[in-house]
Amino acid sequence: MIGNLSLLELFQGSATMVVLLVCSIITVAFAVERSLYFHRHASNAGQFMKKLAPKVASGDERGALDMCRSGKSAVARVMKQGITNWGMARDQLSQRMTTAIELEQVEMERFLNVLGTMSNIAPLLGLFGTVIGIIRAFAAIARTGSGGSAVVAMGVAEALTTTAAGIIVAVIATVFYNTFVRVIRSRIAQLEDAREEFFVQLEKQRPSQPAARPAPRAETPEPVYVEPAPQARTERPMTPAEILG
Repeated sequence: MIGNLSLLELFQGSATMVVLLVCSIITVAFAVERSLYFHRHASNAGQFMKKLAPKVASGDERGALDMCRSGKSAVARVMKQGITNWGMARDQLSQRMTTAIELEQVEMERFLNVLGTMSNIAPLLGLFGTVIGIIRAFAAIARTGSGGSAVVAMGVAEALTTTAAGIIVAVIATVFYNTFVRVIRSRIAQLEDAREEFFVQLEKQRPSQPAARPAPRAETPEPVYVEPAPQARTERPMTPAEILG
């Protein structure tokens, strides 16, 4: 009962109120669905990474993969992408895990567009119903040729009911929408932190590159001493005395 109007009277002859009722049912249904989803998939990224980090740091690829497969959370699915592509370069591995985070974000944001739409159109529908109601009230007065302030006030009161209903639906949709957006941002930030922690642990188990040895100095060849060739002996000619003697 609103004023002198019962709920049945509010919906009789007002298509706008029926539409707003449908909008309210849709809003509540999707709000409950998302609430149950986030409750079932509660964030446990911190606890999960505490158990996974030692396996990654020690190079236990099989144990880490089994742990991710047994987990049903978003962080388990993201870490699974990193472990199944263990041997990739860091840039490629980071891209794979970023893609996995984006897919999780899409799943979290499912049906949020419905709540956003309801928060926008519900007040407009209510205002539309109010305008139509006022038009009908004045049209009825014009046809009968009778009326007064009481009749006009009653017609306006009935018309303004749709505006109130639209605002109520919009408020409910907006509250749930903003709440879910805040939850999603928090969980995406946790997934990104888990990805960075994965790389930190991965660097611990990868062998460090040995320091480059300095190039050996070029050996300077020692000088080779070459003995000069012996000079040919020149014999002087014998004198006649030496020949006769």
